[in-house]
Amino acid sequence: MIYLHIPKTGGTSLRNAFYLSTTPVPFTVAPSHIITLYNIDTYCVFSIRDPLERFCSGYWERYTNSRRRQMNKNVNILFQGGGYQDLTKPEQNVFTDFPTPNHFISGLRQGLVDNKRHNFSDSGLNLLLSPLTFWLGNLEEYKKHEAKVKAVYELSSLTRIMQEQDINLPTDPFLSRSRKQFKDLNQSYKVSKENKEWFIESLRAEDYKLIDYIRNQSYYIP
Repeated sequence: MIYLHIPKTGGTSLRNAFYLSTTPVPFTVAPSHIITLYNIDTYCVFSIRDPLERFCSGYWERYTNSRRRQMNKNVNILFQGGGYQDLTKPEQNVFTDFPTPNHFISGLRQGLVDNKRHNFSDSGLNLLLSPLTFWLGNLEEYKKHEAKVKAVYELSSLTRIMQEQDINLPTDPFLSRSRKQFKDLNQSYKVSKENKEWFIESLRAEDYKLIDYIRNQSYYIP
């Protein structure tokens, strides 16, 4: 059984915890972010979180990329998981023109994200900001593969759930890729009311529909 490693849903923390664990682990973290529900032939588990929070978290992880790269070089931890690719020029343009997630969502809503200047389709930012439906499909597609799903965890409860199995998630913000790692930087998740409404009702409407469905299933663990 594998854990679908949807970016910013605890996969890196789990991988590091499993590496250090002296007790049997309940599943294996997928080795790649591109492994999805509809391209596996085994049972799986995964975690979910509010799509807006996940979007903001992904934005700030990539925004702090250069600092994370330097820390990665200075720490001899082979199990930390994944390197940090250099920012592409379009990514740099995104962070220059839209310095917070709120600015970026405004840009998307108002059509200010330029297909050439801000084309981050082949970058780490694209993967971090991809919708949940990239891994699970929309609700109709998800239901076709739902029999593979053994459990879905709420990210905020993942630490407790793992502790019940004698597995401790790392508290070091470097190992968990937490925004607490850079306390000198105001990594705000604040989004204006109109941007939040547009995000929920338009940009990530399918994600919210899918999560609402999952949270009402017997395999969901809050």
